[in-house]
Amino acid sequence: MTYSSTVNSLPGTTGTPKLYRDRTTPAVFRGAALHWPAVQQWTFNRIGALAPDLPVNLVVGNREKDPTQFTASTLGRYTDRLARRSSPQESGLYLKEFDLLTQFPDLRHELRQNELFPRWSITSSSAWMGPAGARTGLHHDFLDNFAVVISGKKRFLLAERGSVEMLGKVSDKYDSWARLSFVSFEEIVHSRSPFQLFTVDLMPGDVLFVPAFWWHEVVNLSPSILLSGFFGSSPRVAVKWATVKTRDAMHYTGLIGRGHCTCHGHRPCHGRNGAPPVHGKAV
Repeated sequence: MTYSSTVNSLPGTTGTPKLYRDRTTPAVFRGAALHWPAVQQWTFNRIGALAPDLPVNLVVGNREKDPTQFTASTLGRYTDRLARRSSPQESGLYLKEFDLLTQFPDLRHELRQNELFPRWSITSSSAWMGPAGARTGLHHDFLDNFAVVISGKKRFLLAERGSVEMLGKVSDKYDSWARLSFVSFEEIVHSRSPFQLFTVDLMPGDVLFVPAFWWHEVVNLSPSILLSGFFGSSPRVAVKWATVKTRDAMHYTGLIGRGHCTCHGHRPCHGRNGAPPVHGKAV
């Protein structure tokens, strides 16, 4: 895909993620997590072997922009497909927002997340596992995020906050911790947007800081595992938590987003893959 000159490559940032002070601009820290045991040791086969019969719901296609669909599988069956590299027909099946660290808490010892988050932050992590070609449509999250690539290669396409709003293309599709877009990143580029636009390819061990309210679209360039780390100060998270819980209650009773949300397709909404209470949509 070729972009116009309005899209810049996101340059690498010196220093460490934890000491990064500019919370308004994306930043990539090359190799910042390369020394983590998880980056060295996690494979699809290893994760699948932890609970091969564990039921999981796989997202079909680009649910941020298209109708939400799920298909049932097991962790072992799905990770085996990823390890063997799925066929083009399977590239649309994506395990998103999987609560990996709650399911397998011993894996926390193979991370070094204290190297990422500012002191006193409230944090929540989820995993994204999928084949080459799997995509997360354009959206923004309500909390800051450190995205860590554990394995594989991913591309992030980033559009400055306000860019989708200026086009009047914010979607009314419901998502607890994010806002979605009617348009893709490519459509923003073609609109000759005056906002900042970036692209960045991430390799294992790379860490990307995505500020809250920055729009981003994500595509897997190879089968990959990504761990998101959403975070914020206690007051900020508390306010957002209260707002989200109120809206969730209205959603679950059918008052808003009925039949038009990311959390279910054609069945009642009961949550997603054990999603944690504070999470977003990265990938």
